[in-house]
Amino acid sequence: MARTQAKKRLIIASIALAVVLLIAGGIALAKRNETAQTPTSPAISAKPDVAETSNPEDSSTDAAEVVMADPETLSSVDVEPLSVTVYYTKGVPAFGFEVKRTADSTQYAEFSSDELIGTKCTNDTGLFATIIKDPSTTDEAILSQTVKVGETPYGLSLAGMGCTADAELLAQYQAAFKEGFTSLKAL
Repeated sequence: MARTQAKKRLIIASIALAVVLLIAGGIALAKRNETAQTPTSPAISAKPDVAETSNPEDSSTDAAEVVMADPETLSSVDVEPLSVTVYYTKGVPAFGFEVKRTADSTQYAEFSSDELIGTKCTNDTGLFATIIKDPSTTDEAILSQTVKVGETPYGLSLAGMGCTADAELLAQYQAAFKEGFTSLKAL
């Protein structure tokens, strides 16, 4: 009788341990997936040191060398998941970015500002630019500029004017990013 009770206790303890391990494993897996899918969205604030930004050429550039950033005219933000420091002309208002990944694992960062959110498009986020790490050949059609940092190519894609609430401000953000894009550097 005592042996039967000991076996029952051992079976119950084993089942309880298995349930606890399954729950702990499920929680760990859920946190791991949540961390992998949660985009980075720090708010970036640029000090208005410069009242206006210059409007660089609209042609696509394929820079073999990265141009050195001028600290007098450019500010920067580190985009760690893409392993780069992004430069932009000083003076643009605050913005944020979110790092995402496509189904084929292409990483990209979307830059947006609440000031650009319009009412013309559903779920408008105020997107003004996207930087794509190692863009595919299908991405090339939407890129306004490309640059290689080390052996890795990066592309800059600028949002259209169709959704924004402020086309002039959108142009200011885009000019700031286009001017600083050739200074992109590895972290």
